[in-house]
Amino acid sequence: MPKRNAEKSPGPLKSAATVKSADRVLDILEAVAANAGRISFSRLMSELGIPRSSLFQLLNNLMARGYLEQDEASMRYRLGPRIAELNNQRPTPSLPSLVMPALQALSRETNETAGFYVRDGDYVTAIATCTGGQALAYTMQVGEKAPLYAVSSGKIVLGHMTDAEIKAYFARTHFQKVTPHTITTPRVLWEQIHATREEGFAYVREEFTIGIAGIATAVVVNNMLAGMVNLAVPTVRYGKHNAILFRQRLQATANRLAEIMAISA
Repeated sequence: MPKRNAEKSPGPLKSAATVKSADRVLDILEAVAANAGRISFSRLMSELGIPRSSLFQLLNNLMARGYLEQDEASMRYRLGPRIAELNNQRPTPSLPSLVMPALQALSRETNETAGFYVRDGDYVTAIATCTGGQALAYTMQVGEKAPLYAVSSGKIVLGHMTDAEIKAYFARTHFQKVTPHTITTPRVLWEQIHATREEGFAYVREEFTIGIAGIATAVVVNNMLAGMVNLAVPTVRYGKHNAILFRQRLQATANRLAEIMAISA
């Protein structure tokens, strides 16, 4: 019996292979985006080298699908609403995955444990952590929850609350000593809140975990508190000699996270 010819696979696409019409569409969109509302038919034809009839058809197709618009008065082109619709359909990365690279960099730079916290009512919760590389290091658990008054990230939250909100918080909170060093006196907490507002950093020393000091600062996006980035450092390694470095690296990380979160919002 004669053998049947096996169906041939098209094989992998060559990197150099292009479709002229697809290239022309992309060239048009890029040219319009770079000259929003200021580029005409004749300029597109001149800059892109597309024949008049082909350019006319491509522009009509792009406008029919909503990718381009034409100003009725000037007859110039701009991007259409369909571009924004496609952009809005992109999957939004989760907050932990968004902040994790910055936390890893912070942990490498300081060789200490870094975490990102968000407010959870009268608590803060860790949503991303990166453990330091030293033998003696605090392992911060994702999902770990702590009262505002007992951790550095929580005191950042208090510093961003209004005085009226803080008074209401004090009135409804039953302060408990998580460790023998936990500060539960409203007067002392008020002093720390004022210091946090002035300095931009909050501190704890063995107030939530024996043997661990914490330092945190705010991540602010569009004038709103979006979260807190902190370092957890064994008290035997925390002192004036490295406190400056910790503040510098925390602030740089907070600034970077604010930029990332603003872009992804």
